[in-house]
Amino acid sequence: MGFEENTGMAISIFFDELEKNFPDKHIVMVYDNAPSHRPKIVRSRENITCIFLPPYSPELNPTERFFEEIRKSTANQIFATLDDQEKIIEKAVKTLSLNEERMKQLVGYEWIKRQWEEVN
Repeated sequence: MGFEENTGMAISIFFDELEKNFPDKHIVMVYDNAPSHRPKIVRSRENITCIFLPPYSPELNPTERFFEEIRKSTANQIFATLDDQEKIIEKAVKTLSLNEERMKQLVGYEWIKRQWEEVN
């Protein structure tokens, strides 16, 4: 099984879980334009709408800012093992994800806030 097929399967499972956990909600997902994010399964869900960002627009993608913060935790360091590096990354993700105000600053783009207000 190739990368695209694996990605499509993972997205399908993720969407199944979303639909199971939020059966009365219409979910809007924002994706960048990576080819692996465009499998047919993305377009075939009744209660999930996918919006694709324009190509080459990382400034619109809130995950880019999140990952930039995570990268800072390992910048300019040499790790003895991959496991050591992984532990630092896990700690950074956990710390950041528990800080709601910081997450809002990082990923709360005005266009996202406006869209959120319109659908809620």
